[in-house]
Amino acid sequence: MHIQLTKLIGQRFLFRGKVWIIVEILREEDALVIVPEQAAPHQRIQADQYGNAMRLSDHCKTLPLSNKDNADEYSDDVMELLSGCIHE
Repeated sequence: MHIQLTKLIGQRFLFRGKVWIIVEILREEDALVIVPEQAAPHQRIQADQYGNAMRLSDHCKTLPLSNKDNADEYSDDVMELLSGCIHE
């Protein structure tokens, strides 16, 4: 289910009054990472010595991917984000 979201990396979305860009899908953590558009050039995910994402730098926001009540559905936050897709 989350594989489809990887196609949206780099896309812009209006979410809670700001324009955000999807920068990463963290499958193991079941999370989606977004960053405000103005911070995107400076955004990076900091990894440990093994390449595992350990912490987010700059102004990232991590949203849960799956709905806590039904793992086959996206979370309410992700659905809200996706509803604000900015078509270019």
